[in-house]
Amino acid sequence: MLVFAREVFVCKCSTNVPRRDPEATGPAKEVVWHQGSANDFSRLDPEYHHQQHIDDFSGRLSRNEYWMIGSLDGNIVTYTWLTDASTAIYPSLPGCEVSLSDDTGYGYDAWTTPTFRGQGLRRVGFLEELNILREHWGHQWEASFFVRYQLDGATRSLAKVGIVIEPLWRVTLQRDRSLAAECLASGDHSAVPTFIHPQ
Repeated sequence: MLVFAREVFVCKCSTNVPRRDPEATGPAKEVVWHQGSANDFSRLDPEYHHQQHIDDFSGRLSRNEYWMIGSLDGNIVTYTWLTDASTAIYPSLPGCEVSLSDDTGYGYDAWTTPTFRGQGLRRVGFLEELNILREHWGHQWEASFFVRYQLDGATRSLAKVGIVIEPLWRVTLQRDRSLAAECLASGDHSAVPTFIHPQ
């Protein structure tokens, strides 16, 4: 079920980060990362992934998006999608699209199986995706969307492994259903809302 947002922060993170989280323990330390393919569809937990997911994922792979999978004991427990596209879309806020600079990639649709949430997998996964964006496409930055309740916690958690979240824009849904964008980092064009023009 898609939950709509009224406010989202467009952020960026440098891809110049460590390879590993030295404080990772348990599943976060043991997870094995690899690039997924259509052969991995059968490994997805059917309780959380239906045919609509598989069809959507097939389309992403056909667009050469990178499916970053984290496995434990042969089971997919977490994943994130990465893309080199020139735009990024936040579907929970209709019309929220940003144009990305050539040195910026996009990570989205991160998922962790419920039994492994809160065990550090997302943090080690974030390190992995930043390294992939740098090594696979040569990107210096990753663009991400955060709703307000996520931003503070993510900022604190990711800072522990050297990831700095830089808010660039605050995008809000107005009463007339239009979007407004407040610039939080003047002069930065890594990720610019397409419904405004940079100064």
